[in-house]
Amino acid sequence: MSDEPRDDDAPDADDRVERSLRWRLILGRYSEDHLGMDGLNQRGSPEAARRVREGMRLDAALSFIYDREHDRRAHRSASPDGPDTVSVPAWLAQVRDLFPSEAAHILEQDALTRYGVRELITDPDVLRAAEPTEALLHAILEFKALMTGDVLQAAREVVAAIVARIQERFKRDLAPALFGARTPSPEHAQRTFRNLDMRRTIRRNLRHWDPEREQLIIDRLYFHQRQRRRHSHRVIVAVDQSGSMTSNLIHAAVMASIFASLPALSVHLVLWDHRVMDVTELVHDPVEVLMSAQLGGGTLLLPALTYCQTLIAQPERTLLVVLSDWELFGEQEACLAMAQDLRAGGVKCIGLNALDAACHPVYNERFARDLAGVGWTVATMTPLQLAEHIGRLTD
Repeated sequence: MSDEPRDDDAPDADDRVERSLRWRLILGRYSEDHLGMDGLNQRGSPEAARRVREGMRLDAALSFIYDREHDRRAHRSASPDGPDTVSVPAWLAQVRDLFPSEAAHILEQDALTRYGVRELITDPDVLRAAEPTEALLHAILEFKALMTGDVLQAAREVVAAIVARIQERFKRDLAPALFGARTPSPEHAQRTFRNLDMRRTIRRNLRHWDPEREQLIIDRLYFHQRQRRRHSHRVIVAVDQSGSMTSNLIHAAVMASIFASLPALSVHLVLWDHRVMDVTELVHDPVEVLMSAQLGGGTLLLPALTYCQTLIAQPERTLLVVLSDWELFGEQEACLAMAQDLRAGGVKCIGLNALDAACHPVYNERFARDLAGVGWTVATMTPLQLAEHIGRLTD
């Protein structure tokens, strides 16, 4: 008699079933023979059998996407029961049901960006069901020119949801930089509930504590006051909208809308590639800015600088923020000459280096150094760093 334990001797059999399933999910369908997947349902306990059925569902969802990798590399073609037999809406529902939210997000992003499952942006029902991520927003902006009717309406709804998330995050993180820290000043503070300094009020009134009634008698209220008193400034934001600048355009549109909400700032938003488009009338609505953008084209900075110059009325109260990867075509010397003139005229000039989707700097370093050499502040900044810098310049 063999000393090796039988497959139906739990818990060893259950453990082997679990290990086989894990390796099967990692290695894919072509490992089945080596792992002995035939008859796996007959091994172990009823719980192990349930895990086998669940593992097969997980595998089907993964195969819908990653079998395409075999075809792309010309290793083997997917089997007849492969990805094409599942509809995209059904696959999305499976992914949401079977995987944790982080894993589902990765699967959807791979489907869209690596394997071109365009139903995610061409089917209105799929669009509304998809996770509203920045990767999906990138794809919508890339293909919005091809959208019409219900698909375009669904795309707008998705863009609005994603932009609202970004706005909320930016407002939460940037408020101290944009509006200034609050300091107690009872003499001049606006006496509203919103400005009530509860901590200081309680601390200053502790001497009025009534131990018999166990009540704090409030003799005086204390209020916050915004520390910064700003003078009116004009901020001109000029954003490169060439094809490689999608991530930067998204964040710039949201940032410009937040700047425009400040009473002391007059904001102009200009999009440019080889064309110049003034979208200032839309600056309070970043969704419309993004849906109006014409991504693509060349990178001609000189016409954009020339147009921005016409918007300058008081140079000493004007901030010009230009966001680009600085990959210009044959106009570097003329651009540097105009950039120097703007700075010499008193305009506060900021050159923002482009970031890719992973927030890594991607720009022409030589031109960035030359631009800094004519007096511009040139840097790679996060939205928070930009807000802090503008806050200092407009004090």
